[in-house]
Amino acid sequence: MYLKKLYNHNKLLCLLIALFALAQLINNIRQDIAISPLYSYGMYSERMMPKTVYSVPEIFVNDTMLRTKDFSPMEWDNIMQPVIKFHAQYNWNVNLWKQDIHRLVPFADSVNFVNRLDEAQFKAWYQQHLENILQKQIDTLKIVLTNYSFDERSFNRINK
Repeated sequence: MYLKKLYNHNKLLCLLIALFALAQLINNIRQDIAISPLYSYGMYSERMMPKTVYSVPEIFVNDTMLRTKDFSPMEWDNIMQPVIKFHAQYNWNVNLWKQDIHRLVPFADSVNFVNRLDEAQFKAWYQQHLENILQKQIDTLKIVLTNYSFDERSFNRINK
């Protein structure tokens, strides 16, 4: 056995490896904060399946929907990513505190751990951001999250 040979060769190194293995075992059982992603078994232990529902933002500027084909890939990413990231962060923010942070720290208040940007503040900033990209005045801005299902071949709209 490897540990027995290592123990006969170098007792200190054997002890360090055994302590490291024990720490990793305890960490994986307790599912605490990972010491390193390379050693966290839970990160790589299950197959990822496609989601059944995807939310896709649709942006309407002055009652006209922005279309991908009207922009370069960089411009489109600059238009869409803030919306995608804001909605993901907005939903994730509350869940992060409830599921992860609260159980790991002894604080009862989430003020120092979650972002406080609300939808009205984001829309005000985003309208200015779009005006700079589109180089035109925006009178009305509407962001709609449309749900699509995936059936192994194509996306199908769920709601309008």
